[in-house]
Amino acid sequence: MAGQYIVSHDVGTAGSKAVLVDNEGRILHSSFEGYEVRYPRPKWAEQRPDDWWHAVSSSTRRLLDGSGTRPNEILCMTFSTQMLGVVPVDVEGQPLRPGIIWLDGRAGKQAQQVMRKILGPKILAMIVGAEATGKDVLPKLLWLKQNEEQLFARTSKFLDVNGYLIHRSTGNMEADWSAASVTGLFDLKKKRWSDFLIRFFGLPREKFPELRRSTDEAGRLTQESAGAFGLLEGTPVICGAATAPAAAVGSGAVD
Repeated sequence: MAGQYIVSHDVGTAGSKAVLVDNEGRILHSSFEGYEVRYPRPKWAEQRPDDWWHAVSSSTRRLLDGSGTRPNEILCMTFSTQMLGVVPVDVEGQPLRPGIIWLDGRAGKQAQQVMRKILGPKILAMIVGAEATGKDVLPKLLWLKQNEEQLFARTSKFLDVNGYLIHRSTGNMEADWSAASVTGLFDLKKKRWSDFLIRFFGLPREKFPELRRSTDEAGRLTQESAGAFGLLEGTPVICGAATAPAAAVGSGAVD
């Protein structure tokens, strides 16, 4: 029967694991593709977005080959990805620099600036859920603004790992709620970007992608991406979620 399996990707720090599951959640097959983390300076940790794409595309093809699954049997694809990443892209969705991943702690100075501006770490924690560190998204964005001004100006959207893969797969620039929730710029109650906080920290609102729920359809595979995956053009791509919230759902730790 067509459309009975899901291809899901866990895009982590050391590599990406592709898993084929049926519509009851039973795991049928898996495939892993590794990639490296680059440390160009102390406290810096970067990865090439092309490495993520190569990993998810090649592991999908191996997944289909290893399980004997036909492309018309795939119901949809989705990603669960590492959190706290920043990938500046241009209007065509091309990365302007290597991705700054969650391990990267370069923005410690900017984290202190954030907490001073918001009247201290306790006030910030009340607003966005936690104190700021150099590994958080908001300080990283401020670091880019202060240290890579031309690149910051050229940036059309700031994506994370999931957002980059969604765009490469579908052509749409989007982010899911779970990714947005750790940026320090997300209204946790209203489930949308906080225009107040974005303006307060001097960031351009237009550089933030549209938001979707994790269960929403982000788009459909383009002809090019379908060819890379070995899947049918038009296969739905579901927004998915960041790894920690996905793990919470998988363990049953939900209300």
